[in-house]
Amino acid sequence: MRIVQILPSLDDGGVERGTVDSNRLYIAAGHESWVISAGGKRVSEIERDGGHHVTVDVKSKNPLTAYFRMRALRKALRKIQPDIIHFRSRVPGWLTLWANRAKDLRIPTVSTLHGLNHPCFYSSVMMRANKVIAVSTVGKQFIETNYPWVPAERIHIIPRGVEVDLFDPSKVNTAWMTAFKQQYGLEGKFIATAIGRVSSLKGIDTLVAAMGLLKERLPNAVALVVGGPQKNQEHVFDDLHAQAKTLGVEDRVLLVGSQKHIPEIAALSDVVCSCNVRKPESFGRTVAEALAMGTPVIAAAHGGVLDIIRDGQEGILYPPGDATALAQAIETVASTSYTGLRQHILNHFTAERMVTATLAIYENILQTELNQ
Repeated sequence: MRIVQILPSLDDGGVERGTVDSNRLYIAAGHESWVISAGGKRVSEIERDGGHHVTVDVKSKNPLTAYFRMRALRKALRKIQPDIIHFRSRVPGWLTLWANRAKDLRIPTVSTLHGLNHPCFYSSVMMRANKVIAVSTVGKQFIETNYPWVPAERIHIIPRGVEVDLFDPSKVNTAWMTAFKQQYGLEGKFIATAIGRVSSLKGIDTLVAAMGLLKERLPNAVALVVGGPQKNQEHVFDDLHAQAKTLGVEDRVLLVGSQKHIPEIAALSDVVCSCNVRKPESFGRTVAEALAMGTPVIAAAHGGVLDIIRDGQEGILYPPGDATALAQAIETVASTSYTGLRQHILNHFTAERMVTATLAIYENILQTELNQ
């Protein structure tokens, strides 16, 4: 099978990481893998693993250049002649559907709904593929509620998968972990970590407020915030610093920016916190990765994390935005031992399981095409 994945770019992010994982595993399964994007630092990983990358600007939202970018995409698809096109974002989706209207193409398409974006005509492109993959139960429910015209047989749930060879406690760089702890004064601390791009939607202010409540109750607790600011959300860092200072916990809230050693960050943490308030995670990749490293999770009880976390088993679920409940959950985790966390991920949320299920959908589409 010749497979094309299309996404805006190949820089940092869960969609990008999933594309890289899929590329590697498609090739391992004996398929030919192509990726089309506007480029980025992870292109080298695609090519290192045996895939092919074609640079087309499928990222820009400029309507004045859309026609020309669609023509470039159509030219690339004609050259590749794929069996399946899998698009993973809205702009690439619209360009794909437009390019694919050519009579000499008409290639079967698959989309993955990676985010619970505002329901509208623009977002509806993700439902216009031959098959639509939701990454969680809540994603499927989101489609059914907001796009009731999508036939049930076109929707499939395939959870995103963790690269468990990378997120493996036995392979961490212990020297780096020791140096990181020394750099930020983390020795002897109870480390509650939030991982991901920092924006107003991520609820990090809830974690900071919880630190304020725990000032006396759990005096060795610190909040470790790992990730750079979302574009146009740079002010959030200043807001969090100001909040921590007002609460008298500025020395217990550490905003360390983007970090490359995410497996090590998860491993040195005592708990990983997913605090989204207004917009839930469609899946919760950092949650699954933390569990793969044997670290329990506290998560706001909505969105895709409900498929991953069983309250009281892999960690604790709390009402979104409730700092008091989050503080109590941190106290509980601090006095509780958790087992079987990595095995839970190995049983349900590996990249291999994700790709096996995705390939089955591709094969089903192609078999259906042959039978028509």
